[in-house]
Amino acid sequence: MHLLRGLQLMVGFSELIHGCIQFDFSSEVSFSDNAQVIGTYPGSSKDELFGICASRCTNDIRCNAIDICSENLKCKLIRGWTPLTTESTSEGVCQRFQMNCQDGYFFDRQNESCIQHDICDFESDPESTCFLPASPSSNFVWTRKSGSTPSSSTGPTAAYRGMYYKYIETTSGSAGDKAILQSSRAFQVKTYCLTMYYHMYGATINTLTIRTQKGNSAAIDRWTLSGNQGDVWHHLSGVNLPLDSQTKIIIEATKGSSFTGDIAIDYVELWPFACP
Repeated sequence: MHLLRGLQLMVGFSELIHGCIQFDFSSEVSFSDNAQVIGTYPGSSKDELFGICASRCTNDIRCNAIDICSENLKCKLIRGWTPLTTESTSEGVCQRFQMNCQDGYFFDRQNESCIQHDICDFESDPESTCFLPASPSSNFVWTRKSGSTPSSSTGPTAAYRGMYYKYIETTSGSAGDKAILQSSRAFQVKTYCLTMYYHMYGATINTLTIRTQKGNSAAIDRWTLSGNQGDVWHHLSGVNLPLDSQTKIIIEATKGSSFTGDIAIDYVELWPFACP
């Protein structure tokens, strides 16, 4: 049923963009899906939504996909590769059309090629595809976990996406201990956009920080957050990171004063362009 509906919508989409760009129906996703959204536009019908977003996507070289959300009478322009995990929502379902590449890559219209998309979803062990392994300079550890953390009144009850996430278990160690993930590959000279989900729930939550460090120079804080943020996963929609072959990305969690200081992260993505 989904395939037939997708084919019908694909015909309409192809006609609207006059064959300039070949998008494929990829999946149904929720309207609240946190993609790299360039813009959201209203329309009075499905046909009008196609016309609005197809033409805008064709004219914006950053655009790689569109979502047609007929239940909400809205459409979205999306850039980059986007996961196809459907989230439960009361806001309605959209149908996504995008230019598909092999796993771990997305189609960059500016370069007219499929390029690498870095992601750490923590679903596999060993984490051979994750660009953020544990740093040897850590004096505390990030732990891969499924389900709830052991302590009450702190930590998530499940991953944001999939089954696994990473967190710091604060029943041991000393206040101020630091768990560090550090990038393991060389980057091109340009600004990248890092997005992720984080969970900071507990009375003694300390600090979560994203830094960059070039060689042996002092690290530069690019984003930091401290304190109890409630028992919910939050989305960091994007932080710009100027990178090059000598610069590393660091994600650091600092332990609080007691066991109610668990900090967790999930679905860390690095996009090879600046944030919207």
